[in-house]
Amino acid sequence: VGFAEQARREGLLALEEQARSIEDPFFRRGLQLAIDGADPDTVGEVMEADVKAMSDRHKQGAKMVTSLGVYAPTFGIIGAVIGLIHTMHVLDNPAAIGEGIAGAFTATFWGVFASNGIFLPLGNKLSVMSGLEVAQKRLIIEGVLSIQSGANPRLLDDMLRSALPPSERVSLDEKKSA
Repeated sequence: VGFAEQARREGLLALEEQARSIEDPFFRRGLQLAIDGADPDTVGEVMEADVKAMSDRHKQGAKMVTSLGVYAPTFGIIGAVIGLIHTMHVLDNPAAIGEGIAGAFTATFWGVFASNGIFLPLGNKLSVMSGLEVAQKRLIIEGVLSIQSGANPRLLDDMLRSALPPSERVSLDEKKSA
């Protein structure tokens, strides 16, 4: 919003020095494209291409972790079968049967636990976090394009706040009034 106010008063070129100090490389790059005079369609396309590439990378990582969750029970069952095969070799020793069956159940437990306790939740969390990051970057795109078009800073502020949960909007209003 501060960038939009300055750009509206002094023009986009006035943001050049401040743009270098932006920590977020995605925001900095988009704003620099706008300052350099790229047309809005090009700025939007370049930034969207970055978001798509990031999203594709995230999907591959989440898919790999989710696949581990899908296959983990199979490895647990393989461990159980191997444990039971081993138990069959010691049927003449009743004391060893309990250990073999316990090993088989332990393998099954670890396969199911690894799947439902680690990999599937982790894959889901990666997908959720990616979705949040994509939404954040799309909001940055809208902000950069609004700054470039000379949009009213108050309207930009309203647009950016609309993406926040109501509780965070209230805390921003309280900070602003203080």
